[in-house]
Amino acid sequence: MCEVSDSAVLVKKRVTLDDVAKVAHVATSTASRALNRPGRINAETEALVRQVAIELGYERPENFWLRTHVLTQKVGVVIALDQYRMLAAIQDKLILEHYLPVLYPTVSNQCTRIIKREFNNVDGLIIDNPQTPGRIHLEIPNTEPLVVTNCAIDEATCVVPDTEQGVAVLLTHLKSLRHRSMTYFYAKDCWLGESILQALQAGCEQAGVSLHPVGNVGNNLEAGARAVAAWCRHKDSVAVFCGDYSALGFMQELNRSLKMLVPDDVSVVAVGDAFIGRLCPSVTTTLEVPYRRIGTEAVRQLLSQIYHPSGRERRVKPMKMSLVNGGTTGIS
Repeated sequence: MCEVSDSAVLVKKRVTLDDVAKVAHVATSTASRALNRPGRINAETEALVRQVAIELGYERPENFWLRTHVLTQKVGVVIALDQYRMLAAIQDKLILEHYLPVLYPTVSNQCTRIIKREFNNVDGLIIDNPQTPGRIHLEIPNTEPLVVTNCAIDEATCVVPDTEQGVAVLLTHLKSLRHRSMTYFYAKDCWLGESILQALQAGCEQAGVSLHPVGNVGNNLEAGARAVAAWCRHKDSVAVFCGDYSALGFMQELNRSLKMLVPDDVSVVAVGDAFIGRLCPSVTTTLEVPYRRIGTEAVRQLLSQIYHPSGRERRVKPMKMSLVNGGTTGIS
């Protein structure tokens, strides 16, 4: 019979921030501020926490990741295939930086499983998550390089369209055409749709524009066609759609069922991809989401986390939106 000594199987436990806080008799949040944000707490407490961290052998999470992770020169990209403009920008930027993009087409109920599985195979992940924060739960260590696009969440650095700035540009345009009423169509499980709604609620109140929000309108032709009935309750309003396809479906049904013309009888604005708006006979006026710039910036933020782990802080990076003035908005 072979006896194995305790020392032969003993594995040293990694010291965590909680361990430091417990020995120093402070809250974990206090220990975090002492080690990560000098000058934010009492100098005596900060010195104590730092001394305890040294004695226990505490290692900052980002330094631990850099020391233990062997770079693969691969980045995982979790994204829907219909986001082709942003995907192309991500791929172009990664290849330019000598990185290989590994594509994982996203399915909402598989997102967390993909994240957990692939973090060991790549140097970082870019996740496009257009849903609201409550629809995604990232059960991952905060040591891992991660960027989320088109949604603002607490667990990761996020690159998003600047909806507040974009709505301000849109309202300025509509006010110049003397519009004083707006019906806004959006999907309730969409971060962009709800973020635009929040900006509209604040902006319309200041601008003296009546706002009529209508939820549960997806970005497809059929949903846009069904939205005509809701718009008819406020026929003096400009129709704004969070979605380029739904705006197109609305205009088609408006002409088919009511024989109404755009922009003579109603003005229409889409929030989304201006390229889709160019498929219409009259180019759709579009508050454009800068998908290519979002993709490029996401890569830049991720590579910064990979190569400079000491500066790895979660942040929200808003990207400027622009108004493509097409032929679907006219004077009220």
